[in-house]
Amino acid sequence: MAPELEWEDVTSDHESTLNIFGLISADSILTSFVRVHRTLDMEAPPRFIIRDAEVIISNGMNEYIFEYTDFFWDEIDPLEEVYLYPGNDLNPQPGETWTLNVTTPEGLSVTGETIVPPLPQIFNEELPDTFHLNQTMEITWQSMADNYQIMNVGNYLGYFGYDDYYGGGFSCGLWQENIIKPEEESWTYRRDICGESSDQEWDEDLLLLNLMSMDNNYFDFFIRFGEVEFSSSTIGEGGSGRSFGIDGGIGVFGSVAIDRHWIPMIP
Repeated sequence: MAPELEWEDVTSDHESTLNIFGLISADSILTSFVRVHRTLDMEAPPRFIIRDAEVIISNGMNEYIFEYTDFFWDEIDPLEEVYLYPGNDLNPQPGETWTLNVTTPEGLSVTGETIVPPLPQIFNEELPDTFHLNQTMEITWQSMADNYQIMNVGNYLGYFGYDDYYGGGFSCGLWQENIIKPEEESWTYRRDICGESSDQEWDEDLLLLNLMSMDNNYFDFFIRFGEVEFSSSTIGEGGSGRSFGIDGGIGVFGSVAIDRHWIPMIP
């Protein structure tokens, strides 16, 4: 005869914690946003996205109230379930200190602080007028004393998703990424060797150079400690428990600036 099963109530003394991803952008295309999650305790409903928080960002002179939206079509990537500033007078500048205050109706709160990095500068005048697919190109930029940068190079059509250019074709091998240490000022770029066929059709396209500077919080979160894949801007449920630029919760509050350049490509 099988023994009778007894059920035991499982309880947890875990308290919910705010899990923040906040980004201040000193760029005209990339949108500043804040994503507010909470870690889950066993009694909480299975929804970790907080939609009714008070989110305020300040530069010490003005306060900017961010509002929740389910979806926003950013010029680079669509943003989902984030807080955005509805006005057009948010204009972060290099060297400014920005603070974050998040408060929920349940009484959870966090603060954050970031210093906007210097504006990156690609030395466009030293680049060729056109890029031959198989040429070697020296890319130079203004070096920075204290901030890391990251250079992404790829074809324009693939970057904006107009076609499936990642799986091969003439753009095979073009997409590359380089993490730039302080004081570094150049990178030799060449298309990677890949198994494309020699009879592929040529489509008119541009080579896109994207140079991004980042504050220490952003660098530590994505690169130094590798919390999540660099290209992702999503924080999942719970997180690892680390905080970068955040006090009273986990996650990151960072800032970036971007410079871009386009070069026509020829076969």
